[in-house]
Amino acid sequence: MPVPTIYLSRLIGVVGLIAGAAMLLDRQPPIAALGALSSDPALLYVMGILGIVAGAAIVLIHNLWNRGLPALLVTLMGWLLLIRGVALMLLPPDLLGGIVASLHFAEFYYLYAAIPLLLGAYLSLKGFNALLSSDEHTTPSPPSAEPQAAKTRPRPRR
Repeated sequence: MPVPTIYLSRLIGVVGLIAGAAMLLDRQPPIAALGALSSDPALLYVMGILGIVAGAAIVLIHNLWNRGLPALLVTLMGWLLLIRGVALMLLPPDLLGGIVASLHFAEFYYLYAAIPLLLGAYLSLKGFNALLSSDEHTTPSPPSAEPQAAKTRPRPRR
């Protein structure tokens, strides 16, 4: 697994696990936040900027479509963040409110909570196990205290 995939799968995985667990522990704050988000244009704008920054960073560093499922999921997350950020900044709040209402967030709340939890568990598992099973990414041992002799070829005598 490429090194950027390892780091980004760890990051996205841990964030997904925390977000999904928080959603399962207390239902009211995410529902209230979604309602407040869809009615506040300034908050939509700020969330759009944050989404564009995070999505563009992932897409610019990691746009890998054929390096396995973890790499594909990381790339898709980057593109989804980028697209969502652009939509939050450009679409009118009324249209965004209609889109949010059509998702029936409160009715399917536990399904929406399971998505980041499962995605986070999978990416965390793959990301944190990647270095353990791969010799090419292990950390090098520290240099020894003894100086090594320089490897030079003997000069031909004339």
